[in-house]
Order: sequence, then C-alpha cells, then structure tokens
Amino acid sequence: MKRIKFIYLLLIIFAFISCEDAKDPVISSGALDGTTTFKLFDTQYVRYELSNENASNNMESLTCQQPDYGFTASVTYTVQICKDASFAATTFQTLATTVKGEKIDLNVKEMDKAIIKLFGKSYTEKKVYVRLMAYISDATATPLVSDPIVKPLYSNAISFKVIPYELPLLEYQETSPAPYYIIGLGDGKSTNSVAGLGVSLIPLGVTDGKKYDLDGNGEYVYTGYFNASRSFKLIRNIGSSAEYWGMTGSVYTHNTGGNITVPTDGYYKITLNSIDNTLTIVAATSSPASYTTIGLIGAFNGWGTDVALTPTETSNNHVWYTTFTLGADSEFKLRANAGWTNNWGAGKFPFGVGTNNGANIPGKTGTYVAMFNDIDGTFYFYKK
Repeated sequence: MKRIKFIYLLLIIFAFISCEDAKDPVISSGALDGTTTFKLFDTQYVRYELSNENASNNMESLTCQQPDYGFTASVTYTVQICKDASFAATTFQTLATTVKGEKIDLNVKEMDKAIIKLFGKSYTEKKVYVRLMAYISDATATPLVSDPIVKPLYSNAISFKVIPYELPLLEYQETSPAPYYIIGLGDGKSTNSVAGLGVSLIPLGVTDGKKYDLDGNGEYVYTGYFNASRSFKLIRNIGSSAEYWGMTGSVYTHNTGGNITVPTDGYYKITLNSIDNTLTIVAATSSPASYTTIGLIGAFNGWGTDVALTPTETSNNHVWYTTFTLGADSEFKLRANAGWTNNWGAGKFPFGVGTNNGANIPGKTGTYVAMFNDIDGTFYFYKK
C-alpha cells in the first residue's frame, strides 16, 4: 500500500513539472521590439587573404553571447557584412548560410562573393564590417498568440581586413542562367509576366564557354529582326522593371533611359554581359534561314507527329514558343518543317544551345513554357 502511494505521489510531481514546462516563455520587451543587442566577439586575426583553392573551407569562426530573450532559446544566426558600420539597407550583404548555436563559421566562397558584390571586381585589400542577425521561430508572448512575434536582433559590428579573389567563371550548365529579357516586341503589349513569355518577353540566349558566375550572371546574346519603328527595353526579372537597360540619346544605359530603338529595319545582334554591365547592339553580318514551322518530337509521342510551336512574329520570325507537358521523363528534339534536315538537340535540360543533329534533349516530367530561337539554337523550358 505504501508503495502504491509513493508511485502516485511521483506521478503528481511529474505532472506538475510537465505543466510548468508547458508554459509559454516570458519574452523580454527588448526582444519583442528588436532593441536588444548582443555581443559579437572580435575575430582571432585582423587580416585574411582568401583564395579559390580554399573556397570550400571556413576562413574564421565567429562567436557571440546569446541575446537576452528572457529565457533560453534556440537561436538561428545569419552573418551580414558591410562597407561601413552603418549597415544601411542598401549597403550590406547577407551570407546564405544560417547556423543554430553561438559558433558561426564564415565560408571563404560566401565571403568572397559578398565582398565582390559590395566593392565590385577589385581584388585589393578591403576593410569590412561584420554583424550577426539573430532570430527565433518558436517564441510567443502569451498562450493566446501562436505566431512568432519576436523581432530579429542584431549584434555589435566588428571589423577586419580581407583580400578577396576573382571568382572563376563557369559553363552555363554549371550554374542557373539569369538572362535579361527583351520586352516590347512580339505583340507589342509589353506583357511583363510568365504569360508574356514568347508573346512579348524574349530571353537572351546563353553561349558556350566559361562566361558565367555562380549567380548566373554572364554573357547573353540574341540575334533577330528588328523594326526601326518599334522600341523595346531589356529587363532583368520577369514581373519587374526595377532593373533594366534603356537608351539615353544614342547610349545604352543601365537602370536609366527610355526605350531602345535601332536605326534601320534589319537583323541585329544583342550582346549583354551582366557581370561587367556592358551592352552592345550591332547589325548582324548575315541573314539567317527562315522556317515555316518548328515542332517538338520525341519518345513521348513515339517520334510521331510534331507538337507545333507558335511564332512570336508574323514576319521575319525566329523565336517560337508553346506550353508543353511531359507526363514522364522523355527525350526529344526540336525540328523545322516536320523534317530532319534541320533539327536541334543538346544533352542538356531545361536550357541549352541546340546544334543541328545534336544529342536528344533529356526532358523531365512537368509542364513547361518552351522557348526556342532558330538562329542560334538557344532553348529554355520554364516550368509552370
């Protein structure tokens, strides 16, 4: 009987402790409004020299004291770097890696990319300022509030000197292309959305060679027919015109200027380098062949009847598009006039540069907006 009473007493104690543990934490007012700061300690060294050979390594491990939330919390930290200690919204970079715990490793490649974005392509010694942003995801103020309401908290800023290195350039298939888009051609309605792909949005094409960085910036080209009476711009992101190329007088300008025009009707080649921020538009030296139809054909339909693409223009057309669904992974090609004299393929997907009689395109299951330029063989498959 005494043994039963003892076990019953233990159960009551455990139940009481469990109830206490289940209470919501009491959060400090400074954590709620974001005014609480916390200590980031100085680094071991005052100067670091980065190199591509050590790109996957850590240059340093930052340490800090946990912010005072009023209770012990599971904190996630993100590193931010800036040219100065102000950390104005437009002048700092946030590194991609996040860490739980008060030891935060600084990756060489991430730091190098951030410094180049801040200072440009200059590889001399730079003084940088570093701070931590801390946040938690499971704290609530009262039992009646279920969504996290704690503001991000920031540490003090520390500084050290860094010598960055030039990031190696890659083949386009080693990164995710970030092409600019011609807007204003096609139907002339300037539909700036996914629905405008092929209709009034035309991507500039990738090119072979090590010309691209890890963010997909690099050299993009487009050759096509332009009318002097129709103007256009080049935009960076579908759905936004915040970053673009325009024209001021006879000069192509980045993020300023009006619409771009060509002096006379004809074929022109656009070359845009989004690393160097340069743009050229010159008359093409030769007139390309024109095709009546372009179609998709492959194992998905037993290499039978072509899936027809729609021409963007009613005359002098070389850009084609369609919405295309693959029910299963399958190989296919693009071909002209429902024959094999001119067909394009490449062992790459969802983008690439097709060559005549090239390898089959290894498509993946899904629905896509397919885009194809029959002059340079560039293709994109945008998944919907």
